Amino acid sequence: MRLSENLSETERVKLSYWTKYREIARSAPNFLKVFSPQKPTKDHWSTLRCGTSAYHIALLIDTQHGRTGIEFYVPDDKDIGHNAIENASLFEVRLGLKAKPFDAKKASGLRFYKDGCKIKNNEGEWPGFIAEQLGWALKMRKLIEELQL
Repeated sequence: MRLSENLSETERVKLSYWTKYREIARSAPNFLKVFSPQKPTKDHWSTLRCGTSAYHIALLIDTQHGRTGIEFYVPDDKDIGHNAIENASLFEVRLGLKAKPFDAKKASGLRFYKDGCKIKNNEGEWPGFIAEQLGWALKMRKLIEELQL
């Protein structure tokens, strides 16, 4: 039995998207110098490690609202999370996206979405969405380093 046989249609779409992402990312030398693409999953995110357990970057897809995104996720360190939130305007300028700060009980950080990126039944557009996400990830990582987060 294959893994995808027990998945919902939406989970299959997510798994397919992240499979395509990994394929494209593995052929992007600039991206591979900085990140190692995660194994495809049925989740709405794909984690990119940044060399520390204090935070990570996640690429996002929202199949319900037809949008792609990226987030800077800090699981436990409020100082780093709040520092990122205080610098949200810098992230917005670099990424060209509006920041959506979040500050939960433990986790904090910034999320960014781009509307008009229909995922379901739109596989032909995925390479463009993914290329854009790879670019955002590189820009975000560079800014994180500049801010010394």
